Amino acid sequence: MTVRQRFSSFPLVSSLALALASGLSPSAHAGDNDEIQRRDLALIQTQIEQIKVVVDRIDARQQNADPESTRVYFDIPRLRNDLHSITSGIDAYLAPDRLLPRQPRPLDGDYLDDRGQ
Repeated sequence: MTVRQRFSSFPLVSSLALALASGLSPSAHAGDNDEIQRRDLALIQTQIEQIKVVVDRIDARQQNADPESTRVYFDIPRLRNDLHSITSGIDAYLAPDRLLPRQPRPLDGDYLDDRGQ
């Protein structure tokens, strides 16, 4: 069994991919879409926390692996950095530091009145 096959069998990773895909799909109602998207992103954060527990277990097993019999190691720090980046991005989206800029109405720009003085 390859490393890729082993990790593709984790249901949390599959659930995370499904949640990401469902959060990006268009919805019929814009107001409902925001709430659904927020719930999906919160679900992704919960699943990432569960994935971190699994990563900790993998890391502990990998630390105890025999270096002479283990040829390939999983890059745990890189995975943790990626999970942190995803979580930080979701946090920044759900609770931005400031409000997003609003779209001002375009100005007409034509102020010349030719009706005669």
